[in-house]
Parts: sequence; structure tokens; C-alpha cells
Amino acid sequence: MLFAVLGSPVSHSLSPPMQSAAFRALALDAKYDAREVAPPELEAVLEMLHEEGYAGLNLTAPLKEAVWPLLAGATPEAESLRSVNTLKRLGKGWEGHATDGLGFASWARDVSLVTPRARVLVVGAGGAARAAAPYLAALGASAVTVIARSASRAAAVTALGERRNGGTAWSAMGLEDHPEVGPFDLLVRTLSIPTLASGEESWWRALAEGAVLFDMNYGPRADTVRRAADAAKLRHMDGLGMLLHQGALSFTYWTGREAPLDAMRLALERAAGT
Repeated sequence: MLFAVLGSPVSHSLSPPMQSAAFRALALDAKYDAREVAPPELEAVLEMLHEEGYAGLNLTAPLKEAVWPLLAGATPEAESLRSVNTLKRLGKGWEGHATDGLGFASWARDVSLVTPRARVLVVGAGGAARAAAPYLAALGASAVTVIARSASRAAAVTALGERRNGGTAWSAMGLEDHPEVGPFDLLVRTLSIPTLASGEESWWRALAEGAVLFDMNYGPRADTVRRAADAAKLRHMDGLGMLLHQGALSFTYWTGREAPLDAMRLALERAAGT
């Protein structure tokens, strides 16, 4: 069986060692590689990989939303988000699934990321934000504010959250806005860029003492934000744990087998040097 992760950039991805360890742990004859693919190339690449017999794929930025019109089918989770990070081969074409939000929620429960009645600030409005934000209410958040360069895209994320979790207070703002809001107990950074966006750090002033800054990036791509968080005396967490949980869900979606979490975790830790 053949599998791969597609994205641009993709060289930083730790999915290949993690998924390869899972296949070895269950003695499955499978290979998993990484391929640099930009959005204009995606349709042709998907057709080529289908012809080559690939059984499943992961997608990272900026492909999670770009792939939607190219799918032959989608799971209910993907349908609700119109953003996918996992593809499974069908007889003709690919079915899309979204494990980012489910993986985020699974990991967040494990580490008690969202405290009861927490006020949460979400930075970004792309596929990762659309996947994760709706789960914040179920995890215990009392209020969620989404900020993005485009206030209208931020509002689309909050609208999705309201449809799925109406009891939480949702609000959306532009990244360059500086209203009197907060204090926030948790910042969830969903931006794929490894550097701070213009105006992003100014929002850190709205974080409460002892707040957690969770950056979905991991490895070297999380270093800049980690250093800035340390300088601001904020507790920083990267996306390695979330990657483990969403990767496990992808593995089960492809194979129908329970993912060997211990083997996957060990491979991630070794690859990340932690």
C-alpha cells in the first residue's frame, strides 16, 4: 500500500516517520512519503497518484480547502467544514475526511487544554481554524473570539461554531483591530506560517496571567513563536500532540485498524528530537 502527505511546504512534516512507524508496528506492507504540491498542481497530482495505486493521502496547507471541489465524496465531518486533511482512495477518485478538529479535541482533552468556562482567542481562519474552533465549546469554552486578516473569513469560522455549539459566545474581528476585549485564558494559533503575522503579537496583551499559547506548528516551524512566547512569559505548547492524534485518526480511516499510538508517539519524539 502507498500513502503520502501533500503540501507546500511539506519538507517539515513529521507524518512520514509517524505513519511509517504505525505500519511497521502492525506489520502492514505500506510506504508513506512526502510530496511538494502547490494548489495549481493538485488536480493533476491526485489523478496521477490514483493511477499509481495510492491508498490514502494527508493534506497540509495550503491544500485543505483547495481540494474540496476535486473530491468524489466526503465524510459528514468534512461536509460540515468543507475542508479536509485526509483522503481515501475510492474506485473513482478520492473521499475526503477531516481529522484535524477531531484530533485537536482528543489531544486537548488529554492535556486539559481548555479549562472550564475558558475564554479563547483563535488566530487564523483557514482550514485548521474551521476544523478546531467548533470543538472549543464542547471542550468547555464559554467564549471564543476568532481573529484573521480578513474579518469576514473570521466571521465564517464563528458562524460554523454557532451552528454546532450555539451556547458559547462567539465573536469575530480583524487582525489589525485592537478593541477592548479579553482577558483570554487560551490562544489557539492556527496559522501555518512560522513567523508572527503583522499585528498578531499585539493581541497577546489581551491574554490573562498564566494563559496558554498553543501553536499548531511544531518542530523548527514553531521556534519563532516559542521564543516570543517565552519572552512574554506565556506558557507555550506546540502542535506535536495534535499531530499524533489526528494522524492516528487518519490511520484508522485508511486501514480500519486501531492506531498504535505508542509506536507513533515514539517515532514523533525521535524525529522531533524531544
